[in-house]
Order: sequence, then structure tokens, then C-alpha cells
Amino acid sequence: MTEVQRRAVVGGLAALAAAPGARGATPKAGQRARPNILLLLADDWSWQPEDQKDRFDLNLPTFTRLRREGVFFPNAFSPSPSCTASRGALLTGQWPWRLAEGANLASILPRRFQVYPDLLEAAGYHVGYARKGWAPGQIGPARRTRNPAGNAYDDFDAFLARRPPGAPFCFWFGTNDPHRPYVKGAGIAAGISPAAVTVPPYLPDTPEVRGDMVDYRFEVERFDRESGEMLDRLQREGLLGNTLVAMTGDNGWPFPRGKATLYDAGWHVPLTIAWKAARLKAGSVSQAMVSLMDLAPTFVEASGAAPLKEATGLSLLPLLTAGRRWPRDHVIGCMERHIDSHTRPGDGYPMRALRTASHLYIRNFHPERWPAGDPTTRTVTFQDIEQKLYSGFADMDQGPTKAELLTRKDDPYVKPFFDRATAKRPPHELYDLRVDPYALTDLAGEAGEAAVVKAMDARLMAELRATGDPRAIDGGAIFDDYPPYSDPGYERPPVL
Repeated sequence: MTEVQRRAVVGGLAALAAAPGARGATPKAGQRARPNILLLLADDWSWQPEDQKDRFDLNLPTFTRLRREGVFFPNAFSPSPSCTASRGALLTGQWPWRLAEGANLASILPRRFQVYPDLLEAAGYHVGYARKGWAPGQIGPARRTRNPAGNAYDDFDAFLARRPPGAPFCFWFGTNDPHRPYVKGAGIAAGISPAAVTVPPYLPDTPEVRGDMVDYRFEVERFDRESGEMLDRLQREGLLGNTLVAMTGDNGWPFPRGKATLYDAGWHVPLTIAWKAARLKAGSVSQAMVSLMDLAPTFVEASGAAPLKEATGLSLLPLLTAGRRWPRDHVIGCMERHIDSHTRPGDGYPMRALRTASHLYIRNFHPERWPAGDPTTRTVTFQDIEQKLYSGFADMDQGPTKAELLTRKDDPYVKPFFDRATAKRPPHELYDLRVDPYALTDLAGEAGEAAVVKAMDARLMAELRATGDPRAIDGGAIFDDYPPYSDPGYERPPVL
């Protein structure tokens, strides 16, 4: 599609959205109908660092189908390696540090922040979500009347049943897969062999870890299967052709040195976008450095709705429909409080990262704190660590892999993996991903890399200041002072 054609498509969509009676309106002859928007969002699904595929021999026919029919982004990253912040950024199109309390896990998303489902609904879209929308956190204290992802429905069928005739829809499918806890042994029971997975080099290669990875694979494949069922229904009803489909994960996989870190396994996510009616270059691969916060401006522009006033994300439509050059050569990651698991209640482990195609630079704002949460002062068993969140180093999700690290931390084989996941870190970290894709060798302390560290830090801090990040302006203590709004059962215990 040429740039002139792209402008005609987008212009036609905007004109239709702005037309009198746009809610549920039927397009006039010669006008392209506004697209439906379908977001297929996994919970804790990420790539292993250097892969444009997964290392677990995954069977993902739906993701493969969308890659074949649309555009695949191997350099897609979540704005945060933590659920609440990543989902808030996806909904608002803003960096997490601009969302006040919303930068923390288990928080609120104040209603002053616009979200794309509200704008699409105002433009006549039927809007809703199923399962996990914006979460975890609380809606009431933010003075919102519903989840920022829209109205809640039991499932996709219930959502479509309430769709007004002729109205385009915007649906958020937020599966809980592959978030923990897992049914231990489910993967093996389903016929998945532990020998099929490849253990990344930051985890010990033991039967417990392999079994845990197989259970993770089982849940990722279930997400893919359920997503495929939704596409099949849309195809049967003749709706798929003009549905913009984005399939991705909200943040990193729930294993040590993944989720809640800014190493690639914590925020490097799969992303593919398909939209047949827009005639995207099917089967193409874009090397653009994109953030999930770019999805909100993309959905809004495609719908013709009023733009998000304060978005810092960029619409992908010029790239998708006209092949226009992507203006950003990097992404930034943000981490504030994950689990409330530090000695002083409210403290998190604040980090920012600048990721280019070749390097990863991480700025740790409080290196005196434990990066994965404080060690426990209680005696805990393997079963405690496997099943209970607050069993030490709570920023790492409970599970067999975490239990393997903590209970065998004095084992000469396991100790390096335990240290890599839990030990305190320097203020600055630098990794050359061309030769070290798993970020195992920190170059920040090497004299020959001092200029690179200085340049990347200056670039990162300048962008943070320009976009109003409190960490870069006044130290950002406000993030540690925001109260948690934990779901029942996840509150901080009296003794860590």
C-alpha cells in the first residue's frame, strides 16, 4: 500500500468515526468499515533473549498463522516487566513512570489517565474484555467505574452476543496463562517431553527446572489454542478480514531472572499483528524496536477515534500500511515496586533500561536493596517456596525452579545460578548482546567500556527527564510512598 493509499484508509476511518451517528453506523458506499480490534494477551509470556522463536519446541499454530498473515516484530518489548505497569502502559500509550501509582504492581490507574477502550467506545465501538484486564490492583480508589480494559464479560461469545448490530468491536482477551501457579506435571501428562525444552544458561539444568518449563509450555500452548478458537469464530462469521489482531504477552516469563527484571527474559515479548483488510505485507518481519505502549496509539488511529492526548507511544500504522521508516532505534524499560517484599514497607527495586539492537544498559537506582526482594528471616521448606509467594526473594514467583535455587543455594552447581538471580547489583550494568545475548557478562566496570556506559546513561536520563520521570528529576521516592492495593491473600505478611 502506498503512502497515499494509507492516508486514504486512515482518513476514511477518521471521517467515519467523526460522522454524525457514528455509534453503530453502517459505512456508506466507498467507505472502508472501521476495523474490529482484537488483542490476544498472554500473562507472563516472553521470548528467550536471542530468539525470534521460542526455545521450548512450542506448538503455536495460532501465533504461526498470524505471523504468516501479518507482520512479526522480533524486537518487541513490554514497557515494564511487571503486570500492572505493563498493562497500564499498554492501555494509555504512556511510559509507566508517567502513570503515578500505576507504575507499581498491585496499584491503581488514576482516572485522569486516558485509556484507549474509552476513546473507542466514545467513537461507537462495542468494548469489553474477558478474564484478566488491567490488573492486579483496585478500581474503586482510582475513581473509575469499571476496569480500564472495558466492560467485563465471561468470554468472547458473551461479548459478541451483546454487540449492537453493525458496531465495530474492541475486545481484550486477557488469559491467565502462563501465569503461576501451574498444575505440577500437567505438561508431562499432556505428552510433552522434558527433553524437548532447552534450559537457558541462567537456570540450572535439573529435572525440577525442566518439569517446571514443561508446565509453562503447556499453558502457553493453551493460550494459543483458545486464541485460535476466537479467530475461527470470526472467520466463520465473516468478521476476521477487517479485524486488526495483535497477539503478544504482557511481560517476562515467571522464572528467576525473567519477570520483574530488565534482562531480556523479563520484557522481550512475542508480537505479531495481522489485518487482512489493510493489505499488510503478509509474512513480513519488521526489525523495528517497538514497545507495547505503541499498541494504544495504533488501535486509536486505526479506529479513527480521538487521539490519546498524552501518549508517548507511536502508532505502528505508518510502518504497517505504508512501510514508513520507524523513528525509534531503542526502547526503554521501567521497573518500580513489584511485590512489597523489602525491609521498609513500600520499597521496590527501581530500575530503568535502555535497549538498542546491540546493547542493554540498566540503571539501578537503589543498588543497596535486594533486587529480587529481601531474603526471608523464616525457615522455609521446598514446598513453602514452591507454593507460597512470601517465602523469600518474593519478586521471583513461587514455583519449583525458585525452590530449586533457594534450597540448593549451597550446592556448587546451583550456587552460581542462585547468586545471579538474587545477589545485589551495581548502579550501572552494560551488556553487549551481540556476543552475550543472555546478559551474563556485565561490562559496566571495564575501563574500555566507560565511554559506552557514560553515553548510554546520558541518553537514558535525558529521555527520562524529558518525559517527566520522577526517578530522573528528584530521586523518585514518591513511587516507594504510594500505598499498595494488593488483591486479598497477597498482602505483605507481618514477618518477611
